[in-house]
Amino acid sequence: MISYRKALPLALTLFGALSGASAATPDGAAGWAELAQRDLRAAADAIRGRHFGAVAGHLNVTAPLEHGLRAAQAEAALVGDEIAYNRMLARFVSGFGDPHTGLELDLRDTGWTGLMLDRVDGRYRVTWSEANWPVALPPRGAEVRDCDGVWIGTYLQTRVAPYVNHAGEYAHTMSLLAQQVMRQNGLAWAPARCTFVLGDGAVKSYELPLRGVPSDVSQTRLDAATRDRVAVARPVDVYPMPRDMYWVGMPSFGVRDGGKAYEAVYAKLRALKGAKWVVLDLRGNGGGSTAWGQNALAAMYGGGYADRLEKGAGSASYAIADQATIDQFTRFAAHPNFAPMKDYLLKSAAKLAAARQAGRAVDLIDGDDSDPAAIRQPFSLAAPRGPRLAAVIDRNCFSSCQSVLQQIRRVKGAVVLGEATVGYSPYGETTEVKLPSGRAALFVPSGYFLSSTATREPMTPDVAYPGNMGDDAALMRWVGKELAARR
Repeated sequence: MISYRKALPLALTLFGALSGASAATPDGAAGWAELAQRDLRAAADAIRGRHFGAVAGHLNVTAPLEHGLRAAQAEAALVGDEIAYNRMLARFVSGFGDPHTGLELDLRDTGWTGLMLDRVDGRYRVTWSEANWPVALPPRGAEVRDCDGVWIGTYLQTRVAPYVNHAGEYAHTMSLLAQQVMRQNGLAWAPARCTFVLGDGAVKSYELPLRGVPSDVSQTRLDAATRDRVAVARPVDVYPMPRDMYWVGMPSFGVRDGGKAYEAVYAKLRALKGAKWVVLDLRGNGGGSTAWGQNALAAMYGGGYADRLEKGAGSASYAIADQATIDQFTRFAAHPNFAPMKDYLLKSAAKLAAARQAGRAVDLIDGDDSDPAAIRQPFSLAAPRGPRLAAVIDRNCFSSCQSVLQQIRRVKGAVVLGEATVGYSPYGETTEVKLPSGRAALFVPSGYFLSSTATREPMTPDVAYPGNMGDDAALMRWVGKELAARR
């Protein structure tokens, strides 16, 4: 699986930062409404014609396209400014509930309340509170009761959730929404006042005026507060742990160095045949090329075994048979960051060209789909000589990360720790579609992968971590103890 796109901000997986500097500002409310309707039509056309799920008639894509477009059309006609434009497009795209159907807007941070929130042990709490702030703020650990007159959960559901594509059915979604709400970024969702329960049981209301970013607060300071509870794997490398264990940082499979860091990791892994455990750290890994993860398994257990893990009980990959997808595969094949998949990509492009000539809308490009039921069956395979395998996952393990996780789970005796991922998306091979105004870009997947995991099903750990997934030292100590206790 490939999902090659620009880097996205931590924790807010729907949105990027598109520079709107070159886009002209519409003339008044009528100009904004005209621009919004034009961009919405282009976005809907792109999804209708370029999204594999729409072309193949998948209900999880056709239903939100049909129903969401009706609502978005009514909203677009009333757009009168940039915030309304951003909200309209964000609501429409997030309705698909799949980060592979992504949107990039000019959503730079413009203000901050000085607080960060999270959902901790079932309650919403302050996890960061600036000490030197012009107004009084509640301390860390204070529980949030309500914001702008409604319970905090309701506030998040109504003011933040419509614009974020982590669907409400996932265990971590309310945590993710809470982490975003106190920063202003072009969607106007930060509250003006909240009530908190303090450590001594007292209930106190606080005004939360925004301070400008970067005019009053540096972006660096805001980013530090954000990262306090956002997990990112260690840089690509192998790190020794106590008890003859090794930790492998895999923060992304979207490499930027032609794979040099991963190649160095593979050499180290080949030398660890006698180690007790190897832990693959997949926190925050939003995807890229599956090959970088597969090759780590091959380094530990051999290429033949890794190939069998990849195929499992069977596999099948499809893509839209149009010129745009053929061109996309050809571009990927020429990109040094996808070198391990070059042959596969060129063969896929040739198959799609033949399918297009034959008049087929979509086509099988890899695998065998003669027995789909077999592909969906669980599968495990005893590993040859080598270390036992573990993986650490979190809410932001997505796309190719989940594909590699499927293979890890097929290693007999492998252990997965951490927190549940976002729901699995069977789509991939995303392409960027710039909207006519130049104010937004859409990311649309043209590929599909038949898998044993249901569409939008989250992948859960064998052992859930009870602490902060962003605290490296505490997490590594806990993982070490958990694995040392296993026979």
